[in-house]
Amino acid sequence: MADLLWFATAGGKTEAYLEVTAYTMALRRLQGEIESRRGDHGIAVLMRYTLRLLTLQQFQRAAALICACETIRRADIPKWGETPFRLGLWVGNKATPNTLAVAANSLRQGNVGGRPSFTGTPHQMTSCPWCGCEIREQHLRVYEAPGDIGRCVTYCGDNLGRCEFTERSAPKEGLPVMVVDEEIYRRPPSLLIATVDKFAQMPWNGQTQMLFGKVTEVCDRHGFLSPEVQDGRSHPARNGLPSVKNRPQGFLRPPDLIIQDELHLISGPLGSMVGLYESAVDELCSWEVDGKKVRPKVVASTATIRRAPDQVQKLFVRKLEVFPPHGTNIRDSFFAIQRPTGPEYPGRRYLGISAFGRRYPAAMIRSYVAHMAAGQVLFDKYDRLADPWMTLAGYFNSIRELAGTRRLVDDDIRARLRDTDQRGLARRRLRALEELTSRKSGTDIPKILERLEAAFDTTLEAQREAERKAGQRPSTAVPYDVILATNMISVGVDIDRLGLMLVAGQPKNTSEYIQATSRVGRSSSGPGLVSTVFNWARPRDLSHYERFEHYHETFYKHVEALSVTPFSARALDRGLSGVMVGLIRLWDAHLNANLKAGEVADTDPIWAEVFDLLKRRGGNATNDPTVSARINDMLDRRRDEWLRRVHNQEDHRLGYKPEGAATVGLLEQASNKDWEMFTCLNSLRDVEGTVDLVLAQRSTGLRVE
Repeated sequence: MADLLWFATAGGKTEAYLEVTAYTMALRRLQGEIESRRGDHGIAVLMRYTLRLLTLQQFQRAAALICACETIRRADIPKWGETPFRLGLWVGNKATPNTLAVAANSLRQGNVGGRPSFTGTPHQMTSCPWCGCEIREQHLRVYEAPGDIGRCVTYCGDNLGRCEFTERSAPKEGLPVMVVDEEIYRRPPSLLIATVDKFAQMPWNGQTQMLFGKVTEVCDRHGFLSPEVQDGRSHPARNGLPSVKNRPQGFLRPPDLIIQDELHLISGPLGSMVGLYESAVDELCSWEVDGKKVRPKVVASTATIRRAPDQVQKLFVRKLEVFPPHGTNIRDSFFAIQRPTGPEYPGRRYLGISAFGRRYPAAMIRSYVAHMAAGQVLFDKYDRLADPWMTLAGYFNSIRELAGTRRLVDDDIRARLRDTDQRGLARRRLRALEELTSRKSGTDIPKILERLEAAFDTTLEAQREAERKAGQRPSTAVPYDVILATNMISVGVDIDRLGLMLVAGQPKNTSEYIQATSRVGRSSSGPGLVSTVFNWARPRDLSHYERFEHYHETFYKHVEALSVTPFSARALDRGLSGVMVGLIRLWDAHLNANLKAGEVADTDPIWAEVFDLLKRRGGNATNDPTVSARINDMLDRRRDEWLRRVHNQEDHRLGYKPEGAATVGLLEQASNKDWEMFTCLNSLRDVEGTVDLVLAQRSTGLRVE
């Protein structure tokens, strides 16, 4: 059974599953040891997201929960155990470092004013989730192995040491967060937040088996080990640490709960690959208790979905249970009450704009100027009470459209705002403009999200001006006048103060429109206003404008059904090799190390176990016996090819991936070359190669090559 938390946007879904997370972690500790597996080690909850921005923001929100859990644990160690509650962030290397060496290098480069744009940073928290003090890069420490504990620690920035998570109060522990892959594998956190496409690393990286509790040894200084981990058998005393020797360690308890947020985003090519790789994740999270197989609990959440039972069956091979139940009265279902809009419950208003016969850029310029100047009128009259309408969020269907409007904001709109007092509104100076798109690095996003919380307030503005005149660094950030975003902002960005949005054209999907526009008007501080500027030259925009009122009264019923086909022929071509190799490599320890790819035997029972699992899952997900036959045939061909390469080892060795000149890789990176039998994805999004268009200037004009 999979539970779907299906609730309206801004209804508290995140808070609901964070409570379930805390309950699961606590219950696991109280249960103690089961089947020789202790409850205080290993990952208890695996939380997955699809978008980088969504993942980073939910990481910051979950950090406050983990800080609370850790504070409770420290107050009663006999009850909750010696092992700290920790939170891990497992995302791509463009957001966070893969190793401690890369993390240390990133901090060194950051301290001297530079950092390569293609590497991640461990500085993912800009303020302490417990006390609110600012966290700068100098508050992070990397204790590299083997001489030290092998951790990247984030400390609270409170210079007086009053917070429980400062370097003085919690030396070499700090905040209970981990952002470097290397230490996440060695010390699996209680809660792991990840992007779904990160699980493409399972066949490539043998250390990922440690996330599922598959460990073989433990080092008291550096944490758990698996065959893929390169670590000495013992370490001498150093840096005040005693000498240690590795000890044998049985498997840890696997994750008990999987939370899949924003289920409606698991669709299309990405959803199909996620559903295929879920075969391996589900099996690796399962274990036996009293001879009975125990699978992880799955909880998904969304506000916009249709035909959910079919999607859940194909993704998770489970029946669906919707929570909360509908009840008998739509206005009061016990879990939710529908209230009439008024001063206490302001709500959200939608407005459609279409300037017939005028160029679309001109309509966008006038709309931006009118909304921003009107917000200034309210601010001049009501000061901070008008803050919800002072930051204008612009939503775009593509980066191309956003880039065009950004140029307009920097030029035409900025100039027009200086003269709006002559048109009955108020003059406004545009000071801060930013964008939230895929063009932003993992280093910039946390800073942008924090600055979005900064409010317009004349008192704070006067304070900043006084600090600037005194030569001091301003204690508060200048709030954004305009934030331009693509669908990166459409889910999970919970900035309560935002109350004004301009949408450039009707978004492609109704679910995307609902999610994006729900980013404003989320608090009781003021009603949200969403204005959609339609392009009258586009038939689809014109159609939505003509039936604007009816569409918005019923737009939840217009949510599109999703397409997920994880066991279709083309999805199997792209992903079956990765799933098969991942299962064989991570299921047990005897084939985990890189060079073990060349030692697999023809009669190894792992073949039959993996084949049976994948055939059954494909048949159960689709209720089509021909799918099982297709999977069996494809697996047979992959096994034969793998064994052929094992038997042909003469002047080389076979590994899962290349390792020096003498080791040839079984797996091949996806590229523009022909797709081979063991070509394997590095990201679940890269299912097809990129096609480059070269525009060549000729005397006769432009030619596309």
